[in-house]
Amino acid sequence: MKYIYLSLIISIYQCSFADVDRNLKPFPEESVKTKISESVTILNQNRIYFRKEHTGWVERGPLFGEPINQYFPKKQKEIGQSRYHWKDIYIYSIDDKSFQLTDVKTDFVFLVTANRPRSDWEEGRFSQMLQLITYCFIPCKQKFVQEVKVKLFYKNRLLSEKLSTVSGTGYLSPWYIPFPFLFQMRDNTNLTNEPSIVSTLYLQGFQEAIDEIYLELPKQTLESE
Repeated sequence: MKYIYLSLIISIYQCSFADVDRNLKPFPEESVKTKISESVTILNQNRIYFRKEHTGWVERGPLFGEPINQYFPKKQKEIGQSRYHWKDIYIYSIDDKSFQLTDVKTDFVFLVTANRPRSDWEEGRFSQMLQLITYCFIPCKQKFVQEVKVKLFYKNRLLSEKLSTVSGTGYLSPWYIPFPFLFQMRDNTNLTNEPSIVSTLYLQGFQEAIDEIYLELPKQTLESE
């Protein structure tokens, strides 16, 4: 029975695709030079997979693959090394009970916060209910809006704060199976970390907010202050 249920879930995700409303812009290399130290700390409060249940707010991450407390820090470290040329990157979750502020050893600290993405399905329109009842035989479309806020601190002083709002659309229907080329990506949603519209929007928002912070910082390094 378990394998039948698993096969049903996998077959549903074969029908699921997504588009992001805008692509991430290339980041100019000259914007990175001399602005921020090569050693940074990222403090995360990532609640994009939280949902409200009768027991309160509960985190329901992807069923397979790395736990999200390992997956997202790994992706942030990859982005930091390749996009911003950081060398030493220390990442913590402020929701981790073992975390203490004394763990932070770098002058530059990014505080990254994000709640669960908003969805137009929360509006509960009749057309959406009809789509669910027919198991998306009538093609389902779901709009997601994700906000990611990033604050940059230097020696405990707030330097900059940016809020990035990114959006995308998920599509689900067996009619889409022969036409994957019509969409930017497959969407495994809560099955795996990637490909997933939820994780894609979060990571894009993370980068866009840091890009804006870099572009507004003065050209000289702040370590000379």
